Amino acid sequence: MFRHSTDTELVVLVGNHDIGFHYEMDWFKLQRFEKVFNASSTRIVTKKGVNFLLVNSVALHGDGCPICQSVEKELLRLSKDLNCSLQHYPLYRVSDASCTGQDAAPAEERHLLFREKYDVLSKEASQRLLQWFRPRLILSGHTHSGCEVLHENKFVEISVPSFSWRNRNNPSFILASVTSQHHSLSKCFLPEESTVIGVYCSAGTCLLLLLLLHCLCLKGLLQCLSLCLLGKHKSL
Repeated sequence: MFRHSTDTELVVLVGNHDIGFHYEMDWFKLQRFEKVFNASSTRIVTKKGVNFLLVNSVALHGDGCPICQSVEKELLRLSKDLNCSLQHYPLYRVSDASCTGQDAAPAEERHLLFREKYDVLSKEASQRLLQWFRPRLILSGHTHSGCEVLHENKFVEISVPSFSWRNRNNPSFILASVTSQHHSLSKCFLPEESTVIGVYCSAGTCLLLLLLLHCLCLKGLLQCLSLCLLGKHKSL
């Protein structure tokens, strides 16, 4: 999906579209993901002295399932080295009511309550992640809409909107510059789907008009040619 040069590293993060929701998750799906992308679903990626924790948030339901226990054990082991957290599910929040911006959820959807362990992580799992890692930046997805949340007045979470027209009219992605002391995020929007559809419809209409005009001109030319031939035939 994301074509890139051989000298560009592609980092993947597991989500419910890869291994299913929590109740659908099993070892086969998890190991298939890790085998295809040759990477553990929970790990630390270090770039220029900054540690990024990639969290298998599908397994953070706290119900004691074997995969959950394995993921939590690995998170505890990695907890000493964290700077930034990357995860599919957002940390717990009631709704998107406080979210703003052109990539936020539509106004009529922002006050819809999120379901724990389905739309967002549970309160308990979110508190554990914040206590274990105390990240200075959290990047998440899943809701398909953009949002910036400040947890406990000190932990910044950015929910990245969907990159697909399937999920929203104005998809986007984020370019991040992260150092050991600072981070800077830039949001890049793709053309709106409605605009692209409008361009295609306009282009199609113009082509049809040109084709119709061409047919009318050709018809007129044939009629003139027929009249000329008929006139010559009568004169003979």
